[in-house]
Amino acid sequence: MTRLPARAALGLAQLQTLLESVNGVKADPVDAFLVSAEERESICPGASPDEALLVSRGEVALGDLRVGLFLSDDVLGHLARGHREPWTQNRLNGFCQAAEGVSHFLYLNHRAQADRPVSMLEMEAQGELDKYLSVLLQLWARGERAASPELRASLFGAWRPRPELTTQERERYRLANALAAATAKMLEVRYVLAGRLEALLREVRRIYRLGGGEKLSTLARGMAAWAA
Repeated sequence: MTRLPARAALGLAQLQTLLESVNGVKADPVDAFLVSAEERESICPGASPDEALLVSRGEVALGDLRVGLFLSDDVLGHLARGHREPWTQNRLNGFCQAAEGVSHFLYLNHRAQADRPVSMLEMEAQGELDKYLSVLLQLWARGERAASPELRASLFGAWRPRPELTTQERERYRLANALAAATAKMLEVRYVLAGRLEALLREVRRIYRLGGGEKLSTLARGMAAWAA
């Protein structure tokens, strides 16, 4: 377990609470599962240098899975920022990397508790959607939900794969980004701009609980209907 500075630990706990509240789930504190950069390099040297969920069969953690979450010092530094600080592109990128990592952890935990399988595409698509929701709801709380279109453009409009990804990985990330972008647009049009917070949360939680094929089909229908 990696020990965090107090402000980063608080920011990580608040992020986990936010995503748990959005999706109606609960898990053990994620900071108990953090691993160091040295451990990430040892376990999976090809993983992202900013954020990575490391999973293997082992003694502890989620069911019979052994899980570790790596977040770089730079990413954790963005979590230590005050909630009133401006959302610069740099801060948005760092926060969203943390949100994606915590999202992966929570989603895997949720599926493990229910003894249900999960695909990497399904988990990546949920992580992309959770990034949008985690920032959107902070903006909403400040009376800035009308910034949703600009937020979507920042998160999904200029996706660039890491050069070291394989062709299969690149396609999975590209599809996850497209599915989440279309779903975010659907949620924005139906619920966000109309100020329908409770209806938004009901729909988000419904999508979260769909099984793999059904979930991806639902997201794909949204992509067909809302792509523009």
